[in-house]
Amino acid sequence: MRTTHILAAALVSLSLAACDKPADEQKKINEAQSEADKKIAKANAEADKKTDEAQATADKKIAELKADFEKARDDYRKKKNEDLADLDKKVIDLETKSKNATGATKADVDANLKKIREQRALLASDLKGIETATSETWNDLTKKLDQEVKSLETLVDKA
Repeated sequence: MRTTHILAAALVSLSLAACDKPADEQKKINEAQSEADKKIAKANAEADKKTDEAQATADKKIAELKADFEKARDDYRKKKNEDLADLDKKVIDLETKSKNATGATKADVDANLKKIREQRALLASDLKGIETATSETWNDLTKKLDQEVKSLETLVDKA
């Protein structure tokens, strides 16, 4: 009987040890998963932080570029309006010349004034495009306007 008790005690002891082994393994698995989850969360937080910093830097750069473009637009508009005002003064002088001229001279000045007024009207209309120009259309618009101003200046100077 004693042997039976010893054998029974040994079996109970082994079965309890066997039951603890899976529990220990599960605990280790849970701890490892918890540690991995913490590392993933930390990595995600760092990635989010870097993404936010990169976006903030990009937003700042975009704002600077927009401000630079607006300044360039304002400066260009001011310069072209000054050019137009200078040309208008010359046109007034030509109109005075036309009033005082006679014969062929008057006819030539009047014909030139008609061309000048048409080209000036076109330039004034195209100058309105400055307000709606985008950075993509800016270079083409300024090239066109510069050519129109130069052409008008040439017409006025030749008149």
